Amino acid sequence: MLKTYMLPGEKLPGIYKDYLQNLPQAVRFLGEHYNESGVFAKKAQRVCAGYKTDRQRLFRMLWDYNRDLDCSEETEKQIEKLLDEQAVVVLCGQQTGLLSGPLYTIYKALGAVKLAARLEQELARPVVPVFWIAAEDHDFSEANNCYVLDKENKPQRIDLDLEHEGEPVGQMRLTAEAGQEVLEVLKARVPQTEFVPDILAWLEETRRESQTPADWFARIMAKLFAAEGLVLFNPLLEEARALAAPVFAQVVRRRQEVQAALSEREAALRAEGYPLQVEREDDASFLLLVEGRRTGLYKRGEYFSTRDGAVSYSEDDLLALIAERPEKLSPNVLLRPLVQDSIFPTVAFIPGPGETSYFAQVTAMYAVFGIEPPVLWPRPGVTVVEPRLARYLKKYDVPERELLRDLGDVLQRELKKKNDMDIDSVFEHLRSHLKLEYDHLKRELVKLNPQLEKLAEKNLQHVYSQVRYLEDKAEEEYKKKNEVMIRHFAALEQGLKPNGKLQERVFCVFTYLMKYGPGFWEQLVEEFPEQPGHHLFYPGK
Repeated sequence: MLKTYMLPGEKLPGIYKDYLQNLPQAVRFLGEHYNESGVFAKKAQRVCAGYKTDRQRLFRMLWDYNRDLDCSEETEKQIEKLLDEQAVVVLCGQQTGLLSGPLYTIYKALGAVKLAARLEQELARPVVPVFWIAAEDHDFSEANNCYVLDKENKPQRIDLDLEHEGEPVGQMRLTAEAGQEVLEVLKARVPQTEFVPDILAWLEETRRESQTPADWFARIMAKLFAAEGLVLFNPLLEEARALAAPVFAQVVRRRQEVQAALSEREAALRAEGYPLQVEREDDASFLLLVEGRRTGLYKRGEYFSTRDGAVSYSEDDLLALIAERPEKLSPNVLLRPLVQDSIFPTVAFIPGPGETSYFAQVTAMYAVFGIEPPVLWPRPGVTVVEPRLARYLKKYDVPERELLRDLGDVLQRELKKKNDMDIDSVFEHLRSHLKLEYDHLKRELVKLNPQLEKLAEKNLQHVYSQVRYLEDKAEEEYKKKNEVMIRHFAALEQGLKPNGKLQERVFCVFTYLMKYGPGFWEQLVEEFPEQPGHHLFYPGK
């Protein structure tokens, strides 16, 4: 069962929240709104009319890469659709994550699958779901860990222990020892159900076949989304860089136009009160030089140079490098969407809140490059409410609107309803009363000897410490008396808001697959929302 849930507004970036609500001040920076009548039909026509990439090259690149991942027949069928001149894609992407990463990665992919299927019916043209694996990213701290709920239903971190020297995650070596340790820790942490052995077996199989952390991520995603036909893409592929070369060349030749468009857009965003997601440097070239690790190139006079000046190119030399060795270059965060939408005929892109914010800057660049920007369809958010947690919510009559707020406040309210004594109020009243009485006493003692005032204050502090001791004892008894309720609310916090964050930003999907088996996945795919916003998912209902 799936229910829509309204997240507290303060949890969302301003422009993302305003775009969800279709407010004009946000929509003007992000293009057409996804709920606008006929928006996807018009967008698909414009995308196909302006699409310049050779579809045969795109097909061959995706076919070879996905076949190497042992993709399903359904994925092969999706790739074949791209040969049709009318075919478009729904695209999403994310950094590689350990064991598929946080749940929101899965939700992005499911959003692409569901939206592509819907649009294919509505538009009467092929629509293919594509997942861009950000394997060129070099922030390994984002990719080397995941969280699961352990046997005591507490969040536990699992780490991938690899040496990282700044190279892209897609070029790191995945050692057998590090991968096996991850699976051993996973097995030891999760509850032992009938589903664990089979899942561990195929995770081990995908691990053995993988050379890098990005490979392992890709094989896991291919396995999870086999029936849905999700097409995977890795920008580190040699052919991918070749297809990106025209955009690289344009950003060098038309750098001043790009800078002007961005500066105008950034000023408009600030004037509207929206903070910039990406603070850029005026001399940044939008390109990164790949020499083991990625290094930014900056326009310094007549040359494009690394920050330390160790490597420099004239404009002609840089254009020659792009033409001959495009794999030596990589787009920065602002140029990457342009590369994405030049390689693919993208009708819709599925961003998270942060991506929506930086897209508000990026859309200003599309006209300069002559590329049609996609419709943004914000990623649906989901919180899994397990049966045990659903029972606790019902038992304590917790309204669904309060699920992802401060459950500590709800607990205190329930405790007060259950108990006659308000410990905080009783002891605070006692301390206030003692202070009043001692103030009166000190005024009287001063008449006998002024030094007695200090002694009285010292005595009061001693009394306070005894009161604190008694208060602690009362709270211990209070907790014993309400131990079950407190334990239940702790489970709710750990299960719904682990580490104080949205569940989808912490747990990986194997937390639930190992506990509930394939039925969990089938229900999630079947019921996954076809509209942005946050939702509550009740497995088993």
